[in-house]
Amino acid sequence: MDFKRIQWIFFFAFLLFDVIIASSLLVENRFIVTNNQSSRSSVILKEMKDDSISYGKINGGQQKGYYLSGYRSTEDGALDNASTRLHNQETHFSSNTLTSEFNDPINVNIETPNVRLNELVHNSHQIALGKHYQYNPNLSTKRVIVYTQMVEGRPVMNNDGQIRFRVNSNHEVTSYTQTFLEGVRILRPETATISQKRAVVWLYKHNQIPNNSRIRWVQLGYSRLLSTNTNNRNVYIPTWVAEIKTKNSGAVERISINAFNSTIMKNTTTSVNTEALNQK
Repeated sequence: MDFKRIQWIFFFAFLLFDVIIASSLLVENRFIVTNNQSSRSSVILKEMKDDSISYGKINGGQQKGYYLSGYRSTEDGALDNASTRLHNQETHFSSNTLTSEFNDPINVNIETPNVRLNELVHNSHQIALGKHYQYNPNLSTKRVIVYTQMVEGRPVMNNDGQIRFRVNSNHEVTSYTQTFLEGVRILRPETATISQKRAVVWLYKHNQIPNNSRIRWVQLGYSRLLSTNTNNRNVYIPTWVAEIKTKNSGAVERISINAFNSTIMKNTTTSVNTEALNQK
C-alpha cells in the first residue's frame, strides 16, 4: 500500500477520534451545567417551602416565543367594523375598547361559565372576532369572566387583547368590554424562553415572593414591552405572569417577568382586587 495513503488514513482516523472525544466532552459539560442549574433550583425551591411559600407543580422545560409587534384595534379598525354585525346588544366603541350591554342577561354556571360563553364567543353575531379568543380561568373570577386573545399560540396577558364579561349576583352576564390586538407581525425568529421553574426561582431570589404566601398560578403569554412611534405599534414579548397571594393579609399581586432575559417587568406588576379574587 502507498505510504502516503497510509498516512492519510491514520490522519483521518485520528481526526475522527478527536471529533468524537470533543463532542463527548461538550455533551458531558452541558449535562453537568444543566444538572448544576437543576440542583440549584431544587435547593431554592426547598428554601421557599421552608419560608412557608406554597406552590403547585412547576415545569422545568423551556418554551419558545417571538418578539412581536401589533397595535390595539382603533375606530374603523377590525373590531369596530366587526361589531356592526352584532345582534341583541347595545354597543359603543371608544378609546380602542368595545363596550356592549346585552338586551337580555345570559345565565351561566359560575363553576363552568365557559360552557355557555363558548357558544356565545364562537357566534360571530354575538361576539366580534370571537374565534381569536379562549377562556382564561387564571384571570377570571366569579364576577369577571376573562377570555384572552391567542397570538402565536399564547394568550395576550394585558388589556390589549381581552374580552371581560361582567357577571351580576344572579350569575347572569349582563355586559362586556373587548379589546383586540391587530396587525400582528413577527419581528425576530422564534427563540427559547426561560422555564416556568426558573421564573419562579428568579422571583424568589429577587424578593418578589413574600414569606407565608401561595403562588396561585404562573402562566406564559404575551405582554406589551414598549410602544413605538411607528403607526402606534407596540412590541410584545413572551412573559411569565405569576399571581401570588399573601396568606396572612390576603393581598394578591400579579408579577410579570420577561421570559427571554428574566427581567422583572415593574410596569406590569399589579395589585389585584382582593374581594373579587376571594370569590374564585
